[in-house]
Amino acid sequence: MVDGESQTVPVIECLEVTKVYRSRTGRKVPVVALDNVSLRVGSGTIIGLIGPNGAGKTTVLSLVAGLIFPTQGSIRVCGHPARSLEARRSLGYVPESPAFLSCYTARAVLKHHAALHGLSRQAILAETDRLLAQLRLEEYADRAVGGFSLGMRQRLALAVALLDNPRLLLLDEPSNGLDPLGVIELRRILTEIRQSGATVIISSHRLGELERLTSDYVFLNQGRIVKFGGETPPGQTGRLHIEFLPDGPHFGEELPAPYRLLERSETRVIVAVDGLRDVPNVVSSLVKAGVLITAVALERQDVEQTFVRLYQERAS
Repeated sequence: MVDGESQTVPVIECLEVTKVYRSRTGRKVPVVALDNVSLRVGSGTIIGLIGPNGAGKTTVLSLVAGLIFPTQGSIRVCGHPARSLEARRSLGYVPESPAFLSCYTARAVLKHHAALHGLSRQAILAETDRLLAQLRLEEYADRAVGGFSLGMRQRLALAVALLDNPRLLLLDEPSNGLDPLGVIELRRILTEIRQSGATVIISSHRLGELERLTSDYVFLNQGRIVKFGGETPPGQTGRLHIEFLPDGPHFGEELPAPYRLLERSETRVIVAVDGLRDVPNVVSSLVKAGVLITAVALERQDVEQTFVRLYQERAS
């Protein structure tokens, strides 16, 4: 889960991280890709990075993977500095557009990367066979990668990232090029990875697919975290609308938390409560207070609706 209080060593810990890209085109204004971002991520969860183009999603993944340096702040992976050998051994990374030497076969690619992990010859063969089977690449194992479709390259890149069972898997648009069966297979594989106790971070524009996979969300905009989706459990994101008669207890112009006024007239009052975590207690407390409730409605909000609402609010 996204965690700010856990006493255990987090899988990812970013503390006040900023990344500024200096222009190489003669422009004097630098580009702030991330702005003072802090987060802690625990184990055994799948987290979605959500945001418009340029929000900083790929920058977050690249920093955690140790591919680039932060301008300021610190990043640790499984308790180790992000660019350390120990951190890199703990994670697997799939970029948005994976590339391999076109003359290599899928089997050769996996054996080469397994050797870089320092595995023994026997372990290299076993890992290669395991991952070819898991990603259903056995039929293409001895074909040159140059003839692979984008979807097949994505599957091979995922196989490489899964070598030696990493504790952390970073995926940038992993469903690119996958057909519907490939997307279903990816969902199955990632669910198995989460159940094994590993953590998966996914950046994707496919919000519907993210909702089926993830338990927590990090919403980014202009390099800043604007919302932790994990603050509300899956299936409980939304709003509770309560309509009642104005004859009962008088709320006054300013409603007490967590109520927010939507409408007030001589015949009815409608308030909203964000989140659906504690619906029975909210309604019960109003009834006990003598409020004459006439209607209760649940307005569920999926990830796509949350995305639209967040970024429309910030654009206005």
